[in-house]
Amino acid sequence: MPRVAAANSRQPMTESARAGLAALLALLAAACGHEPAAPSNGAAATSNMAMPAQASVGDIEVTASVVPSLQLGAAAARYGVEPAADRVLVLVAARGGDADAPAQVSGHARDLRGVRQVLRFDAVDTGSGVEHVAVARVAGPDTLRLELEVTAEDGARTSLRFNRDIPR
Repeated sequence: MPRVAAANSRQPMTESARAGLAALLALLAAACGHEPAAPSNGAAATSNMAMPAQASVGDIEVTASVVPSLQLGAAAARYGVEPAADRVLVLVAARGGDADAPAQVSGHARDLRGVRQVLRFDAVDTGSGVEHVAVARVAGPDTLRLELEVTAEDGARTSLRFNRDIPR
């Protein structure tokens, strides 16, 4: 019988045990906060979008990037595009040394559902150089797979194949 009595008896919690329990509860409450500890996927996608794809064709360096039209604000007018949440600009620049290099750009984009869009590029003089600009429609979050063909004036060609994450 003494065993049963010992099993049912409870000892009062000491002051140090209470303090330890309170500290543990405070840590758990802090871990359940509203702020993420690591960068969100949106931050990673923005970082991914900012990275240009690059290739060379002879002495010409080709750089391609993807920019959400809403991020351009008033600068979107320079490209002849009205900003919208479902539009991104695909920008391609071809440079030979310090000068623009004449080139033709074509390509397509495909989203994660497999929907393919033909990209129609126009050469736009931005004041700081000529960029080849196309508009792709995409509702984030999504990933665009881009395949671009760049043909230099002498007929030399290069391809750029890259993915870009599109945030919400």
